[in-house]
Amino acid sequence: MILRIPIGGFPLSQETQSAMEALTGDRLLFRCNFEIHPGGLNTAVSVLAERATPSLLIVEVDAPRDVFFEHLEMLANVCDPTTKVILIGQHNDIDLFQELLKNGVSDYLVGPVNAERLRDSISRIYQGMEADSDGRVIAFSGLAGGVGSSVIAHNTANELADLYDCRAVVIDLDVCFGTAALNFNVQPRQTIAEALSQIGRLDDNLLDQFLMLFEEKVAILASPASLTIGAQITQESFDALLRAVRPMGDFIILDLPHVWTPWVSDALAAADEVVLVARPDLTNLRNAKNMVEFIGPKRGVEAPTRLVLNQVGVSKRADLTEKDFMEAVAMSPAVSIPYDAEVFGRALNNGEMLSKVAKKSKATVAIGDLAKQVSARDVAEDSETKSIFSIFKKSKS
Repeated sequence: MILRIPIGGFPLSQETQSAMEALTGDRLLFRCNFEIHPGGLNTAVSVLAERATPSLLIVEVDAPRDVFFEHLEMLANVCDPTTKVILIGQHNDIDLFQELLKNGVSDYLVGPVNAERLRDSISRIYQGMEADSDGRVIAFSGLAGGVGSSVIAHNTANELADLYDCRAVVIDLDVCFGTAALNFNVQPRQTIAEALSQIGRLDDNLLDQFLMLFEEKVAILASPASLTIGAQITQESFDALLRAVRPMGDFIILDLPHVWTPWVSDALAAADEVVLVARPDLTNLRNAKNMVEFIGPKRGVEAPTRLVLNQVGVSKRADLTEKDFMEAVAMSPAVSIPYDAEVFGRALNNGEMLSKVAKKSKATVAIGDLAKQVSARDVAEDSETKSIFSIFKKSKS
């Protein structure tokens, strides 16, 4: 869950202010618009009297117990009734807590608080905000050009649909050079360019007109693969597109281009799963280390990130080993996919999935194993191998 709401923070102590400021980089909240004004409840009343109330207020209160509700009434008079409120106070009183909840306060925390306690409170308040029908978002990103990230993404989507008898949606976000239409051998009537041109009114009914079906279970939003189309993806258009797509499939596969822009960075931070695809060489090793250190703090401990080594064996003498990657980024590859020129060549040239060309090949089996891992249905989460936040902390220690 990634929240996109305005949040107003009104701390009294420096400790509470530091906790609020630390939340701005958290994966749950990094897309929220934070405004932090020291001064507690009195400042909150003054500020909110002049402007619209944000969706969530975090207010520190130092009022004595006997006038606590009188102070709270001042806040209520300037708040929108739908606003969620977290109060931070000094009274460790269960009766006060229950009375506050009865009067519409979302949560009451006894100070001092840290960022973790605040985050847990926010997470509880907004738990279940996203619909249960929303698909699991899996972002694929190549650590260098030509590593085969798109091929792995498309075949993983097909494996997910087959394994779980469900619908996978592939979004080809490489407007200029995307290959989804070629790899699935479909002729798109309309592409992501048309979807972006109507982003303001995009919903599931309109989006369904842009999707092409592959064997009934995989829906593809293809790219135009054109240098002249002029379509641009922004953070706002990407967010709107993803909101429209998520209810339309069990798995949403983001095939990201090999570029570094704010919307790509946000997509990697916000996805339920990230798959980093690399060749076993020095350039990809360096890029893997850079990527892990950059997006690790944004993704947090609960968001799996996996490394895939692709094209293993193309240059056997020059290939780095899994151990080399483990030592550099403290991350063992989820799978290593051997390069089979005949199998990959036939699949790409014929617009077929690897499972159809060679179901029992080592590459096909490896991609099937990857699909099980990213599905979150078969394999228990292992934070030691998948949490790049913990890896980031290790690399800094």
